[in-house]
Amino acid sequence: MTTKTIPQYLNDERQKDGDAQVRREEEAARIQPLNHGHHRTAKQPKLELPASDKTAPKSKKTASRVRKKPSTARKTVTKARKVA
Repeated sequence: MTTKTIPQYLNDERQKDGDAQVRREEEAARIQPLNHGHHRTAKQPKLELPASDKTAPKSKKTASRVRKKPSTARKTVTKARKVA
């Protein structure tokens, strides 16, 4: 570690503070256009799908494809321990 005189130390601290301020300003300028926060922005217009005159009827599912929900297993109630 080098020993600095008081004026050299104060000069270095001023330089560090100046550099930190420049970094903060650059970061603020970078973040500002990103529109963070609770501000609402205009939604993108949705593309209109071309209307199709021919629509295919929905096919029914076969019995093998239709599955019922599996029954839920019930948790067994734990018995209280006897204290002897």
